[in-house]
Amino acid sequence: MANRLEFDPALMPCPDFTDEFYGAFRNSLIIDPNHAGITDDQGAANHLREQWEVVNTRLREQYQAQMIADQEDANRRREEADEVQRQREAEDRERLLEQTREVEKKRIPAYSFVSGEGAHRKPLRIHPYAEKLMAARKYVPLWYFLPDAALEAKERAKEVMDTNHFQIANEGGESSSGALVLVGTHSIRASPNAIPDTRLTWSQVILARGAFLKALSLGDWPNEHVKMFAEFFACMDTSEELNAKGGVRALVLYQAEMRLDWFKANERQKPYDLAVTNTEVLEDCWKTVRREEFEKTLKGTDLAIGIDNLFLTNSTGNPPPLPPPLVSQTRTKRPDSRIVTTIWTSPTPRIVVACVIHIVAARIDPVMIRTVTASLPPALTLS
Repeated sequence: MANRLEFDPALMPCPDFTDEFYGAFRNSLIIDPNHAGITDDQGAANHLREQWEVVNTRLREQYQAQMIADQEDANRRREEADEVQRQREAEDRERLLEQTREVEKKRIPAYSFVSGEGAHRKPLRIHPYAEKLMAARKYVPLWYFLPDAALEAKERAKEVMDTNHFQIANEGGESSSGALVLVGTHSIRASPNAIPDTRLTWSQVILARGAFLKALSLGDWPNEHVKMFAEFFACMDTSEELNAKGGVRALVLYQAEMRLDWFKANERQKPYDLAVTNTEVLEDCWKTVRREEFEKTLKGTDLAIGIDNLFLTNSTGNPPPLPPPLVSQTRTKRPDSRIVTTIWTSPTPRIVVACVIHIVAARIDPVMIRTVTASLPPALTLS
């Protein structure tokens, strides 16, 4: 590779070869037998000038090629720099678009509307936590659709937001398997005052179901699903269970059990028609009602305490002391303490107690007879 020229040969002046400085070069050419045509100083000077011009022309060509190569290299570097700049700008634009898309994901879209056309229905006023879950098509307890929940949400909205305050919350909402997360005190979260469906009254269920059915629109449920939920509540309204003693409580339990189970089944991609009455679940609800009434009956009588004390009779056969009288909230007449004393001191106290237990159980439900009898010691059962 030829050495790089740092100057332009075209700018080099041709030396004066007739000068005395070049005298030795001229004399060498004159006496050189290889240059027989050179016989004097002028001929030698002309020969030196011609040789210089040949070399200078070659240098000029080299310099010109060098200048062209430099220009091409500069153009290539400039194009590479421009390409890098274009790629950087394209990456910046893509990054900006991605950031914009992320912002748009978190932002509520501005949907188009018909100018001059107002709302056709009354706006929903429900708890923000219920609104969040309904939009995600998740289970929401009916309490969140009651006026108490709406009032709580309204009062919470009036509170001053302070992002420096945080609390631990369950990410899974009502689920016990949800992860614990740190959220702001103003974040949408479950209410500490929420009441499970099993503890609601039938009046509260009736009051909340209308708001629940309207809130289904938040999740864009298909019409067939909205119709199914409406028929589910309508079937309970016309159920014969309402005419039976304890039927209202049984339907409250049935609603709580079936609606929660349906949402779980829907998450498992195996939903069913909720409007079809599940007789097995309804029977289980009735058993729960009977058990609750039986426990309430036992807890509300002095006889229950007497029976419990009778089971605690020591090995000598001496009965424990009489229990203190209970303060009744009603004006019903208390049993005579002499009856209880007779039960404890008579020759056949166990038979009498067993009869009383059987009578109380029979008033609640025949099924309870077998349950109570099975729980008694062998000595207390009737032969």
